[in-house]
Amino acid sequence: MSQKEIKYCPEGHSTADFAYSHLKNSIRSGGICDLCTKKHFIQEFKTWSSGNANIDKIMKESQINNIYCKLQWIHYDDLKEIQHLADGIHGSVYSAKLENGIKRSWNFIKKDWKYNSVGKKVALKEIKDSRYDIVEFLKVIKTVNNSDFIAKYYGISKNPSTQNYIIVMESFDDDLHKFLTKNFWDLKWQTKIDILLSITKGLRILHAKNLVHCNLHSGNILKYSGISEVYLDLCKLENGNNKNNKIYGSIPYIPPEVLRGNKFTMEGVIYSFGGIMYELITAQQPFADQAHDTYLMIDICNGVRPKVPDFMLNWIPEWYLDLMYRCWSDDPSKRPTSTELSDLFYDVALSLYGYIMHNNVMQQLEIADENQKNTSKSQKQELFELSPYSSKSHPQSCYISRHIYTFHGLRCLLEEIKSGKSSGIFFDNFI
Repeated sequence: MSQKEIKYCPEGHSTADFAYSHLKNSIRSGGICDLCTKKHFIQEFKTWSSGNANIDKIMKESQINNIYCKLQWIHYDDLKEIQHLADGIHGSVYSAKLENGIKRSWNFIKKDWKYNSVGKKVALKEIKDSRYDIVEFLKVIKTVNNSDFIAKYYGISKNPSTQNYIIVMESFDDDLHKFLTKNFWDLKWQTKIDILLSITKGLRILHAKNLVHCNLHSGNILKYSGISEVYLDLCKLENGNNKNNKIYGSIPYIPPEVLRGNKFTMEGVIYSFGGIMYELITAQQPFADQAHDTYLMIDICNGVRPKVPDFMLNWIPEWYLDLMYRCWSDDPSKRPTSTELSDLFYDVALSLYGYIMHNNVMQQLEIADENQKNTSKSQKQELFELSPYSSKSHPQSCYISRHIYTFHGLRCLLEEIKSGKSSGIFFDNFI
């Protein structure tokens, strides 16, 4: 049953008042008033604390300044049926059920909160790495939360046993890498283009906010109900030109200029996106057959890029390969922008859904689909044997993000060793 808008609420708030900087107050006959909701969030500030004043400040600001993105303190007792999923360098990922849901709005008739997501399955990331800057992460979330094609976040909790903070976010079915491992042979180009369109739209939103995703790879693209969303791991404002001694990520996805020690930029994100384009057409993560060490870093800086197996070339439209290699250009200025990419994939998607096959781009896609469909079992086996799950993938390939010395950092380390400021004890394992 639809609710009518009324002019005043019992608290005296009016629809002529501004509830948010850009939005006037909305009052509905069902008992919802934006200003009442804001008032009751403020009244409850004194009832909770994360134990970190900076975290509290960000969550409180989101509750009073944003109609949709209201990051909340979620009591650990409200997280039920917690199950371990995976471990990473920063912490561990779990699934759970959010028993009481998330406060959405105050109902002035019932004089109680309306809750969303009651009993909903959520994902948890418990932060175990003291170097992880959760405050900066929350600032990013506050900027883009509730945007399409970006993973959604509900708030923060804390494990009472470990005292580690927990990021609470929407549940997901799989990351893109696992999805491709399970479904690659059944995917048509229409699905692949949809995935690429979703990712580039997400990047376009981030770049419009001057945000740079410094750890983009297939493990950080989340699949949920058929939708692809960008997980905001290691996303930060683009600023400054200072050199980096260390970076965090997976070597095959890190652009050459960053390996040399330069800052991650939006152009660098596009290089990482090229690795996702590669995996979508080969079912392999980049450089699966090589050790991910200093020699690979040198190769990447010298222009070496992942090779597409010869027998797969007739599955892939020529324009797609050209675009992928543009993303991998050693010159960042020659890489396409996120806007250019999202516009291109949008046009291709429109043509696919309209079954328009009269142009060269669409004809190449149709032929590629047919060629992949006709691939022999022996060729499929050859591809599988190169996958990261195969014994033929290199034992020193590593797709778990980790801290890595850049070549600039290595030079600094060598200078410290020469001057006696460092013993060089970690030199042999500087990755």
